[in-house]
Order: sequence, then C-alpha cells, then structure tokens
Amino acid sequence: MAQAGYTPIQMYHSSTTGALPTAGNLLVGELGVNVTDRQIYTKDASGNVVALGGSGAKAGGAIVINETTADESYTMPSGTNGFSVGPITIASGVTVTISSGQRWLVL
Repeated sequence: MAQAGYTPIQMYHSSTTGALPTAGNLLVGELGVNVTDRQIYTKDASGNVVALGGSGAKAGGAIVINETTADESYTMPSGTNGFSVGPITIASGVTVTISSGQRWLVL
C-alpha cells in the first residue's frame, strides 16, 4: 500500500532475454526492467533508453557484460570503486571523474 502523498512504482517489464523497453514505452526518468537479464533501463532527458549498471549478467550469472563506450558523464562517489573490461572508449564531451581515494580498474 502506498504511503499518503506518494505514487507506487509500476515498471515496464519483460521476461524475454535481451528485450529492452523502447523510448515510446517510457517517460523521461521512468524505469523498465528485464527480469531474466537482471537489467534496469531508464529514459534519459535526451529521449534515449539507457541501461543502468552495464548490460547485465549472462550464462547464468557467470559472465557480467559491460558496454565498451562511456557515453554519459559520471562521477564515482566517495566510498565506491568500480571495474570494467576494456578497452573502454570515452565519448566526445563525456567526463568520467574518479573521486579522490577511489579506484576504477579497467581490465
């Protein structure tokens, strides 16, 4: 039951492997989820549907897939670290900032 003054979250969802929502399925900021791929998507301010947190796990979770191009700016917050399998391309106009004391490992 929703708390007074709040709307419960209902997400566009799919259980079809590899399926993701189209831009027409989401409003800006809304979330969609593929429950089989364990992947969450959102529609950004430019109208693009983007995956949050990489492209999910494959082969029963034994392989984690990541994108090879950083196409949006990101600042890694204090208290977090991250890793990617590269090579990784940072798109023109995009900045990846690693907070002091944190690590981003590209294998």
